[in-house]
Amino acid sequence: MIQELFKLLFRNESKIEKIRQAVKQRPFFNAFDAFRALDKNDLGFLTLHEFQDLLISYGFESTSNELLNLIKRFDKDRDGKVSYCEFVEEFTPKILTKM
Repeated sequence: MIQELFKLLFRNESKIEKIRQAVKQRPFFNAFDAFRALDKNDLGFLTLHEFQDLLISYGFESTSNELLNLIKRFDKDRDGKVSYCEFVEEFTPKILTKM
């Protein structure tokens, strides 16, 4: 079971990294603009409700537990809010690629 758990973790992390790399390659992607579009309350951070609204707007229904896990992934300092720096950090590729 532990072996299967690690296989799933590595597979998911690999997929996430591919998405990070793809976003980095998009010439018109601007992390600041994306963050501001999500920050509906214009408070300089993202809340659980703003993430939930984003998911719903794209047709994703999530459980409370799934939503909390998503927030935990972004909220590095565990203050219950996702700052711009935390947002950018999650979208920044973790593996350097050859130029």
